[in-house]
Amino acid sequence: MRKSIPLWVLPALSLAACNVATERNQSPNAEMMANASTGKLTEAADSVNFESDIESLNAASRKRVRTADVRCRVKNVFDATTALERVTKDLQGIVAESHQENTVSQDKYVPYSADSLMHVRMYSTVAQLTLRVPVNQMDSVVRVLSGMATYIDHRTLKDEDKTMQYLSNSLRNEIATQTPVPNKKHTSLDIAKYKDEKAEKVIDRQLNNLSLMDDVNNATITIAMVQPDRADVVVEVDPAAATRAGFGTELKNALYDGAVILRNILLFLITIWPFLLVGAMAWFLVKKFRKATPAA
Repeated sequence: MRKSIPLWVLPALSLAACNVATERNQSPNAEMMANASTGKLTEAADSVNFESDIESLNAASRKRVRTADVRCRVKNVFDATTALERVTKDLQGIVAESHQENTVSQDKYVPYSADSLMHVRMYSTVAQLTLRVPVNQMDSVVRVLSGMATYIDHRTLKDEDKTMQYLSNSLRNEIATQTPVPNKKHTSLDIAKYKDEKAEKVIDRQLNNLSLMDDVNNATITIAMVQPDRADVVVEVDPAAATRAGFGTELKNALYDGAVILRNILLFLITIWPFLLVGAMAWFLVKKFRKATPAA
């Protein structure tokens, strides 16, 4: 006998069918958008067409990577770091790394009062920053840093031309798409392996070009900052004075300690009574012997 289907199952099945149909209608649109975005990136990574003549050193189509490396001294590292981070964000850049620490050169305690010490630490604050900003804003960041610096240890600006590297990757990918598949003498496994290896190399070159274009559009600035030595002076409680007992307690402890010492001496003498007895008898015999012996 066939079991009857509950009434609530039919609406649930209808709702599920509608959801599946909706997802199927929507998924092609999402896939089309993703494919379009991927296609644009692939075309950009493999393009060998330039908008201007690359024979000129300053041609806009050249793939130039700009970087800056500065080491300097500032009045206050914390203030300078905060200012640079704010400027970077205002210029639509990012702070890739920001590290700050204190280096202590001297650390000592000096008596300050009867129950306190003065803790003196000589320290220097250093900071390491890595900033990424749009390439046309790099000079602005360098100028802001130069205005805050009181002494510049070194300043290095680089403008590297990566045009040939970009062209090499693009041309290799263009040739790879035109390379025929090995002849039929190879097995299907060999052909599949060949296609996979070729695809991996193409993807690697595309990613390399995309990374290169990211470096072209965004400059990297590495900054090391240091400030003059400063003194951190803190008055702290003297542990020895803070933990010392009062006069009455110390007097009671002194009396008790003296009693303990006296008790230990008495116990020690009692412990060595045989030696004391032998010594007394020897002394008595020697004295008696001297009296019995007539003087010469």
